Amino acid sequence: MSGKTSMSWISGKKVAAASVLLGMLVACTSIPEAEPSCANDGCGPHGTCTFVGDSESCVCEAGYSGPTCADCAPGFQDIDGNGLCAGSCADLACGAHERCSEVSGRPLCDCVVGYTRTDEGVCVFTGGPVDPSFDNPQPNGWATRGAARIEVGNPSDVAGGRGWARFGGLGEVFQSFEMPSYADAEPLALELERACTRMGSCGSMRGPLSIAFDDRLTDHWLFVGQKGPPETVQVCLGERAFGRKLTFGLRAYPSLDGADFGRPQDALIGRAQFVPSVACAAPGTVKNGDFEAGDWKIAGAHEGVPGATFVEENGTRLARLESVCAPDQPPISGNIVTSISIPEALEQPAIAFSLDGTLGGRTRVSLDGRTIGVVPGSGAREKAVVCLPASSSGFAFELRVDAEADCGSRKRNVVRVDDFVVTSDPSCVADETVINGGFERTGVVAWNAEPPGPETAVVIQDPARAHSGTAYLELRASCSFRIAIGHWTGLVPPRPPDAGGGPAVKLWYRLPSESNVDVRAGDTYMPEPAHRLAPATTWTERVVCLPSHSWGRPTGLRIELFPSGNAVEGCMPGQLELDDISIALDPSCPLD
Repeated sequence: MSGKTSMSWISGKKVAAASVLLGMLVACTSIPEAEPSCANDGCGPHGTCTFVGDSESCVCEAGYSGPTCADCAPGFQDIDGNGLCAGSCADLACGAHERCSEVSGRPLCDCVVGYTRTDEGVCVFTGGPVDPSFDNPQPNGWATRGAARIEVGNPSDVAGGRGWARFGGLGEVFQSFEMPSYADAEPLALELERACTRMGSCGSMRGPLSIAFDDRLTDHWLFVGQKGPPETVQVCLGERAFGRKLTFGLRAYPSLDGADFGRPQDALIGRAQFVPSVACAAPGTVKNGDFEAGDWKIAGAHEGVPGATFVEENGTRLARLESVCAPDQPPISGNIVTSISIPEALEQPAIAFSLDGTLGGRTRVSLDGRTIGVVPGSGAREKAVVCLPASSSGFAFELRVDAEADCGSRKRNVVRVDDFVVTSDPSCVADETVINGGFERTGVVAWNAEPPGPETAVVIQDPARAHSGTAYLELRASCSFRIAIGHWTGLVPPRPPDAGGGPAVKLWYRLPSESNVDVRAGDTYMPEPAHRLAPATTWTERVVCLPSHSWGRPTGLRIELFPSGNAVEGCMPGQLELDDISIALDPSCPLD
């Protein structure tokens, strides 16, 4: 068979015998397996196989590493164990009013509570009270107690919206909501708008509007006695309003006198809304306290004579206040106002500032219209410290500084002030309910005497005659001005669950003459009944019960001293000695 190819038939086809033999040999020989290739899903879902020459490797996505891209790269982590690697919040910088969250399995910047992202991608404040205009009652919105109610009427019945809060007596509207921390937020203010009916009646509150933050209240003299078009005012929010689930409320006290047709006139609030405000101070600061970044608001100009100006002197910017007494003209008292915010945790809080005042002149410092200190001028530049009341912690206020006019002894009082700061001062007593109620601190006084001047109220340093300590106060009423008035501001603590009595002002006094002395204590002084002091030649304690709604609120004390005598017998100057004024609980006073 040489030279011939043997042929076979397989499946009906003619095949060369050599081919059959070769196929059998191949079938009987083991074929080595192919080398592993990243092209066969060897890089997993987070890598791409690449070839460079004869070599191949996995190129991993950002955040992944390892031969097959199954590991997390440095700085990344598998947050929820699902095999996905993501960066941590520590490596992510969020924008204003944002916080990083890893709840979704990867770090994301979300708007903090109270803020909403706009179409432009920025977070803006949308928090605060639900239904601020009282137009659309919500289940999680306003609730009422006492003589307060929410009403929704015809749009023509109220300016600015369909609804309003009506106060027909002592009552409150309130609700609870989450607030961001101040670090995540911005300066915010409560914006209030008074409502007026279509007949032009806007209501008239006889006293301050109380603003409640949980169990603490602060009073603001807003809309009092005003009629006419609706007015919008702002009250800056202090640190106490931030970083918690806040129970916020409004309490109002309607006028019972001067009402139309002899009927009490209800007070109407048309809007209560939290809004950003650049005019509000950050906690622990006085807005533009050094006058370098901006000026304060000025009041007190009269007939072309400026009550206050801002000037450059010796390389620094400061405020110059002036009071002027002109014949047949009301006195001009220059004053300036700005925002101040007191931290919650600051112990022995105080305001410190530089003062250069006329010798014997007086500079008055007040928060929301309540005097907290009167600083005498020395004729030279010095540091002044005014202790802040315990009720101020965590709140923001309108800080006002006045160059007080004293037309009885001088015609002009010029005061220069600068560098206002919030500080802690060891001379301030931490648990004082009435600032310097024992009259032990000299220099700055914490009351408002009328008429002003050293002859009206004098601190006597005499340990032998003081009720306690080394000093006491003497009020004097002469036959020329016929009355001496002292004002104090104190704090009533929140109602304790085991209270054994209601809130009261307690004072010790001596009244050696037959002079009449009236004591009023409460939220607005004047509407409260007068309590007459009986003559006393030795130190005698007097307890004046406060209204039961005073719990947790600032309160005022007003003492009026009249000279004795009459037109027949003649006038006898009055004299009253006071010491150890405080606010405390007393079993003789009503709890509620």
